[in-house]
Amino acid sequence: MKLITESDMKQIIKTGDGIVGGELFLSEDCMLTPSAQAIAIDFKLKLKQNGKVDGGWIKNIRGESGKGKRPEAGKPCAGKSESGKDGAGTDRTGKPDHMTQLNAMTLVAKDNARIRLRGEIDLLIAELLKVQMRAAGLSQQLVEDLEDVYRFIGKISRAEVRDEPFEVAEVIGLDYCKVREISHHPQQYFSRGHLFDISYRDGELTVLLNGLRALSRRCELTFYEAFKEADGTVSRPDLMEAYNRLSSILYILCLRAVSGQYEVQS
Repeated sequence: MKLITESDMKQIIKTGDGIVGGELFLSEDCMLTPSAQAIAIDFKLKLKQNGKVDGGWIKNIRGESGKGKRPEAGKPCAGKSESGKDGAGTDRTGKPDHMTQLNAMTLVAKDNARIRLRGEIDLLIAELLKVQMRAAGLSQQLVEDLEDVYRFIGKISRAEVRDEPFEVAEVIGLDYCKVREISHHPQQYFSRGHLFDISYRDGELTVLLNGLRALSRRCELTFYEAFKEADGTVSRPDLMEAYNRLSSILYILCLRAVSGQYEVQS
């Protein structure tokens, strides 16, 4: 999966690669960070991910190295601002600096719960990639499991941003029911019970994975704050379930690590 960052998006805007008629064509395995999404929205770009792309992540729609039409001249990237009458900064599109795009039609304050959620996801992904880099050369199986988790998080994020239904068959080789069963009854599947007393003695990989599990719990709680209804239920039960399973999935990775399933390669 290719993660499109704010810097990537600014470069796309600058070169016009993959942009035609206000549409940005990317391969289907791309995921935009929230800050990259905000820039795309500022430039009124519609994201098109219509299939896999051979040879690169920008969809070559004209056969000319992915070059397309650049956005209208004079429209700035987010961050260029001027002072408003009340002293608050605004960018040149008229968007106050203390607000951001929730979607193409809605501006919200930057402490909006859904915006905070996207920030928590950014943090989780950043830390996951660090752990994956540490695992490279130590355990190929863990690298692959983390890649599967990475894709799972990307699907959750896209479903939230696009207000689309979320469905997934399995993650790390397990369906939702099996994830719940293993995470609730680890003694039946591993050499030890719940990791109530996890410590440095359990090994570096276990400790690093436990850090990801803790960050996923923060995402889950922030999600609940963002989508909670007056009666305590949530408006997106599919995503609530996904975030709950995400922390369980990372917990299972911890259990696999502490039980020796991710044996360090010599």
